[in-house]
Amino acid sequence: MKHLKIYILVLLTIVSGCSDEFLDRKSLNDLSSDSFWTTEDDAKMALMGCYSALQDQWLFDSDPWTGGVVRLDYLTDNGYTAWQWMPGGDIAQGTHNSTSWILGDTWRAAYRAIGRTNQVIANVPKIPNINPQVANRIVAEAKVIRATVYNLLAMTFHDVPLITEPQTVQEASVPKNTHDEIMTFISKDVEDVIGDLPLPGEIPGTEYGRISRGAALATLARIYLYHHEYAKAADAAKQVIDLGYYSLAADYSTLFTTDHEQDKEVIFSVTFDRFLDDGSAFAGYWGMIDYQRVLPNLAEEFYTIDGLPITESALYDAADPSANRDPRFRTTVVSNNDTWKGKPVTGEEGFYYQRKYTEENNDEDHFDSPQDFYVIRYADVLLMRAEALVRAGGYSESEVIDLIDEVRDRVDMPRVEDVEGTGLTTDALLEIIKHERRVELAFEGLRYFDLVRWEELDDRYEWYMANELPAMQALGYPDAYPRKFISYRWPLPQGEINVNKNLIQHDEWR
Repeated sequence: MKHLKIYILVLLTIVSGCSDEFLDRKSLNDLSSDSFWTTEDDAKMALMGCYSALQDQWLFDSDPWTGGVVRLDYLTDNGYTAWQWMPGGDIAQGTHNSTSWILGDTWRAAYRAIGRTNQVIANVPKIPNINPQVANRIVAEAKVIRATVYNLLAMTFHDVPLITEPQTVQEASVPKNTHDEIMTFISKDVEDVIGDLPLPGEIPGTEYGRISRGAALATLARIYLYHHEYAKAADAAKQVIDLGYYSLAADYSTLFTTDHEQDKEVIFSVTFDRFLDDGSAFAGYWGMIDYQRVLPNLAEEFYTIDGLPITESALYDAADPSANRDPRFRTTVVSNNDTWKGKPVTGEEGFYYQRKYTEENNDEDHFDSPQDFYVIRYADVLLMRAEALVRAGGYSESEVIDLIDEVRDRVDMPRVEDVEGTGLTTDALLEIIKHERRVELAFEGLRYFDLVRWEELDDRYEWYMANELPAMQALGYPDAYPRKFISYRWPLPQGEINVNKNLIQHDEWR
């Protein structure tokens, strides 16, 4: 059992869940200072409530009926939902509006988490006789969690209310802040608490899952990268590397299993346990994981073991796609002539399904898995620094290539200098990094955000319509549907606008 669950279950006994209201008005806000916020144990239990909020199926968990970050890959050129009604399907098809299912639920889950963190940040320092170091650490963890959630909001809705203190119902009608204001606030918030967090090697096993200094720095690198502050992103990523604690797991094929959740590659995770129905649903599936379809374009992106694209390599066999391929292909994708649950997959030529994160060896309780979700891992940090260095300019090509090579070396793929060469242009290096991010991080909830920050989502939708959709229809993909790009900003949920007179809809959605 994961140790965080003990605290969470006690807290949820005290706080019998949170309302779905915008500012979480009936959660910790309603606890009397006479009955709570009086001991160090109260502080720890409240903090675990913040971690528990990240487990929401609209944040870092998901099943076929919900839309957490892992499902956002299915709004990109990585995959598509076989059922068009699934959350986010209307965004991919360009038919969404302010009443779409995914918007309100994502918003409520995010602000529920923010409401809990605001309570912790405001009240823990006031607890009588609490050890200052303990209080500072708890507040720091809550601030990193809050920043993580606001980062998600800023990358989807872009402009949302920046709520940083507990609020009453009377104070709940607030305007939205800009994307820049949110990113500036959360980056400084995380910067300010780095020193209050323990080094990753200092966290005992009984506290596995709590945020370390490395997790905070990696979060900061991601925030800066998403906000195009490339020099700062490169520096934050370097600080993670310079801690000297993290390393890539030896075997990529087993990394996304419960046996390897505590490998030194995992920097920040949302923990789950199959305990009192507290497991993760994102690792679930039915039968042949049929609804989790991988687009051929992603499957074709994985090179052969000579480091060449399948269109250029003599090693590629269309009838046996996983043969002679980048080992990450088989970990990520199930293809024809591969195996699933130890049985051969045949008659599926041209069809692909998601393997990564699926609990393949379990025959029951598919939507109650003990699998953790990796919010940030070390391979992402290496690639974030590589990209940030190139975009900031004045970089050392050898350092950038070394960072990419470190990721490739783990899976025994040829090095950049041996295939793509050296003396590469900035654009060429960026394309290599983008490719590496796609094959390394597929179905980890990052592809959508990558395409948004690169402003390439519209191009990929056009490519899909011109190339992918006709190819899928020719293969007989069931329920292959058109895609249409509308906006990089999600509309604000109409339900929130209706109850908040100061919340104004984005111009393009009025």
